[in-house]
Amino acid sequence: MEFPFQLGIITDEVSQRIEDAIALAKEFGLTALELRSVDGVQLHQLTQQRLEELHSIIRAAGLHVCALSAPVFKCDLDNPEEISQSREILVRDLEIAQLFGARKLRGFSFWAKEPFDTAFPAIVRELGSIVPLLEQAGVTFMLEFDPAVYASNGAKVARLVEAVGSPYIKALYDPGNDLWDPDGEIPYPDGYHLLKGHLGHIHLKDAVRNGDKIEGVAIGTGQVDYRGLFTRLLEDGYDGYMMVETHYRLQSELTEEQLKRPSGYAFSEGGEEASRQCLEHLFRLLKEVLSERSSSLTYRGGDRV
Repeated sequence: MEFPFQLGIITDEVSQRIEDAIALAKEFGLTALELRSVDGVQLHQLTQQRLEELHSIIRAAGLHVCALSAPVFKCDLDNPEEISQSREILVRDLEIAQLFGARKLRGFSFWAKEPFDTAFPAIVRELGSIVPLLEQAGVTFMLEFDPAVYASNGAKVARLVEAVGSPYIKALYDPGNDLWDPDGEIPYPDGYHLLKGHLGHIHLKDAVRNGDKIEGVAIGTGQVDYRGLFTRLLEDGYDGYMMVETHYRLQSELTEEQLKRPSGYAFSEGGEEASRQCLEHLFRLLKEVLSERSSSLTYRGGDRV
């Protein structure tokens, strides 16, 4: 069954071996990969030779890299040295994006240390300062909301994107992240509607909140209304990427540090089994949604509505 959107997975949610991620992607008929860490390190730490090898391996498998998940601006807003280091990572990752033909690069809005409104002007200034780099590379910065950074939900990302006002800064919608939002934004419909006009990319994860504890689960089995979201995406004609970001393990629990800075062998351990489960549930739900939508398009008086 074909879907109007393009489905893929973030490779280190499966394994640090690119071959393992490719095998799982092909098993489920995915078309795209998103790179975050490979061989135990982040992309900017890999040699040029290894990056070129990875590009050849992925291309030979008939897949493509749609985006890079970079740690850009996961740093302190009041630390010029950290910001400079983050910009260096951005410059290198833009070069890597061009090698892979990726036109999207994920980033953040700095570790949260004070009220969002207080930090807002400085965040806008820093985001605006990278626009010339993005324009030159032909890559769009996908701003993701995350509970550990200033923009912890869709509402805050929307404000930042609107304030910067560049087509090279768009929103990354990860409804699962909203379950961790300290402001309690509802992933769907609220988060989606706030970002709809700025949407550039989608990550998929799910979780269940029990009091103060949040447990990652397979897509469609948690508290994100994915059935409603997928139905709405079909109605809205979304044809972009939806990338699985599993973010849970079957036999272990990811640490707080691994959730904040996902990367490396310890993070990926057990990822293949969880990602397979996640994909099985995702495809089951997507097929149900497509079937329900097809059934609703019935003929009335000879006209299909």
